[in-house]
Amino acid sequence: MDATHERFGLYLAELVSACREHPLIDGPVLMGSTADRSRVDEWSDHDFAVVCETPSLAELRSDLGWLPRHDSLAFAAREHHDGFKAVYNDGSVIEFAVTDRGGLATFHANAWEVAYDDHSDLDPLMRLVAARTKPSEQVDPVRDFDVFLASLLIGVGRARRGELLSAWSLVGGQAVDHLLPVLVAVSPDGDNRRADNLDARRRIELVHPEFALAELLKTDVETAARNLLNRADHLLRPRWSGYPDASVEVIRRRLWATPTPNQAPTS
Repeated sequence: MDATHERFGLYLAELVSACREHPLIDGPVLMGSTADRSRVDEWSDHDFAVVCETPSLAELRSDLGWLPRHDSLAFAAREHHDGFKAVYNDGSVIEFAVTDRGGLATFHANAWEVAYDDHSDLDPLMRLVAARTKPSEQVDPVRDFDVFLASLLIGVGRARRGELLSAWSLVGGQAVDHLLPVLVAVSPDGDNRRADNLDARRRIELVHPEFALAELLKTDVETAARNLLNRADHLLRPRWSGYPDASVEVIRRRLWATPTPNQAPTS
């Protein structure tokens, strides 16, 4: 075991021990690389859910003293969905939720492991959670590709107004998020052993290196939008019998048109 895996395992052991010692915690469920530790590297965080009874939620969420090494926390940010992102002084990261069984039932999961279970009901519950439809299984290529095209167009319009942050959120964010599942659905020959069916962006460079979308974004917004449209056209047209040529041509004409003061799209 190398030093990275040793450090990762040491914190995990401390976490499980700390949870066992707390009377309100029924058991931790490990997620992601914390469950599939073959994927651990120096940038891996500890990802887990701590399960308790509903009346204990507020106490465990408001006082994180039950965490191992809590005196060494630099900060712990509570997110809108009651998850936490916490960073220790050495830069190590943990991402976790404090949830009851009803909340846990709404999760999605691929790799998971119940570290221990005081009531012997977490393992069957997590089997149901893992069997739930994943985001990657909810792809509607026509819908998603239409959103991709519209996001490119609106993003370029905002860039031409000078709204660059908003433009990048559309071109590098929304457009990519809707293009990726279409590319994956139409190009099934990737390395599925490394695929993430919860987050299409995770490890996509390892699963489908031919997409190379990140390289297309290393430029200005308008060029990035054109690059993405060209790459989508190149990858999808030969494989997708329902490829929307007419819609693509509408966006292509707009993106390649010479900017003029009265040409910018309006919101």
